[in-house]
Amino acid sequence: MNGPKLRSSQGCWTCRLRRKKCDEARPVCAACDSLQINCHYSDTKPEWMDGGVREKQMADELKVMVKKKAMERREKKWSQLPTLADLSPSSHPQQQQNQPQQQQEPQVVDHPMEEAGDPSPSDNTSGSGSGTPPSETTPLSRAETNDTSRGSSSPPPSSVPSWRAQIRPVTDSFPENKSEVEVSFTMIYLDHVVPFLFPFYRPCLLQSSRGWMLVLLMKNRALFHTALSLANWLFAVVLDSMDGTHGDCKLANWAELQAHQETAIQALQADIRALNERGVANAFRESISCLQSVVQLLEFEAAMADASSWPVHHDAAVVLFDELVTHHASAADRAGAPTTPWASILDRIGGPYRRIPLGAGRQLLTSDQSAYQFYTAYLLWIDVIAATANGEVPRLRKHHAELLAGDVPRVLLDEYVGCYSWAVLEVAEVARLAAWKREQQSNGSLSMVDLVKQLCVVRTRLLQRMETLSPPPSPSSCSSSCPSAADHNRASNIYDPSAHHPVTPYSGFHEMHAMSLEAHRGSPAVDLHTRIWAQATITYLFVVASGLQPTLPEIRASVGATIDLFRALPSPLAVRTLVWPFAVTGCLCLKEQEPFFVGLVDAMGAMQVFGTVKEALRIMQVVWKLKDDQCIEPQMWDIATCFSLLGHRSLLI
Repeated sequence: MNGPKLRSSQGCWTCRLRRKKCDEARPVCAACDSLQINCHYSDTKPEWMDGGVREKQMADELKVMVKKKAMERREKKWSQLPTLADLSPSSHPQQQQNQPQQQQEPQVVDHPMEEAGDPSPSDNTSGSGSGTPPSETTPLSRAETNDTSRGSSSPPPSSVPSWRAQIRPVTDSFPENKSEVEVSFTMIYLDHVVPFLFPFYRPCLLQSSRGWMLVLLMKNRALFHTALSLANWLFAVVLDSMDGTHGDCKLANWAELQAHQETAIQALQADIRALNERGVANAFRESISCLQSVVQLLEFEAAMADASSWPVHHDAAVVLFDELVTHHASAADRAGAPTTPWASILDRIGGPYRRIPLGAGRQLLTSDQSAYQFYTAYLLWIDVIAATANGEVPRLRKHHAELLAGDVPRVLLDEYVGCYSWAVLEVAEVARLAAWKREQQSNGSLSMVDLVKQLCVVRTRLLQRMETLSPPPSPSSCSSSCPSAADHNRASNIYDPSAHHPVTPYSGFHEMHAMSLEAHRGSPAVDLHTRIWAQATITYLFVVASGLQPTLPEIRASVGATIDLFRALPSPLAVRTLVWPFAVTGCLCLKEQEPFFVGLVDAMGAMQVFGTVKEALRIMQVVWKLKDDQCIEPQMWDIATCFSLLGHRSLLI
């Protein structure tokens, strides 16, 4: 034959173009129906099957359609997740009657989550992400998942609760030929994805290092497949960014990402259904596992710039967090010493292991405790940023006094997001005042004197705190509209982990590792990042007071100061951890300052596809156009209005 052999001579033209086997069913074949794409049947050869440009164009359009439909199917599955509204035990009166008032803590510290089936990605041209159904498994009893050294025997089948059905270790279901690949991508996630997404998270050995992440991935199927999704995509983006000739590999890895996300969805659906059966009050460790899975999905959505589902997952995470505190917090720890609600839960997670104090109020943490502390910090941060987008009070604000307040707060956000807890607290306070202003305006009872008085108190605190930070690097002398020209003047005398490419995430790490914990808390990089957050918060409070008015002297001065701080960052890559300050500043910049923000994103190169920095730039560009067209009523606009201009609320983390 002169041309390449097609898989089906009588099949639809879509399958022939994709070179796939067609079952020749009419009017729509099974392959096209499963992918929800157009199935072309005709007795004559379509005009676009010309073996040239038009055929290639149609093939490209099919690839786009396949990817789009796969995204729609995934979003539909997200919307079908079981509700978390019934997690309270009050929703399960029958279960409460059948269970003792004080449930004995299980002997086993952790259990792997329910089997959800292995990913089975489609070919690298479809990217559909469809997975095979879960394989049939033999249900394991609680005793079978326990350590065999306990000598416990399996209970009769009738005693195995339904929520424990089909539980088995996560690695049992992997075929041997897939296991090596998944182990490899697990290490890519730990060695490259995590340092890139959380560059400031470098826990020391006595804090269980990052080993808890591996432990958690092996126990929690939803987390495991979400992690593999991120690893596949980072690998594809980095590979294609080298010379742009690895498009097929990138497409294949996108298919892997879709497949792992399908499996993660199935796992989370099963976990939430199981939790709904029992209620949070009767499922302590299962509730914590679900909380971790949901927060990890928020991380995934932020990394992939997926803005469609985060409000649902944010709501679910907040409900779970509150329910855990409501039903499992106590006034004393395991040793009987007085403690706080969140700390009592952290202490209980550590059982049955003995507490080992490290001084300065710290202790040696188990893997489960490290995981709970990590996801608590991340959720608190997300909740504050979400409040600025939703125009509401942070929903976890009632926990701030325990976790974020004080000179040495229990949760040190600088160790997780590179910004001191006090600065995030001030963002939360301004968000509260913005919500209060809206409420008072709707009631017709707003007192601008009272509002300005409260905002002045916040600004004074911010300025006082900023005085305690190390001096910022000297700003560049070039104009604010020329970011690239300033690159050679960027600060090079500080170690900033967020400034490094994911290929070399630990470049210069020995410098930070040599510091003590206390020295790290005073690191120049964290001080610089915190100063950027604080200065952007000052801009934010000016907007709450006066509206979206870039020409006001106080707003112009604050925006200019923030731009100088951005200019001092060691690398444009560091912007990915400063998206919220970047967006607030950009929305209030002057016309001549706009190129600075565009150039900063362009300078990130291929890595700009990760995170929400491109979404932030799109928001700015819409604001700039509306200002040029004089479509903005300054007094009626605020930051929450800007963050909703793309047709959805943008979570800029």
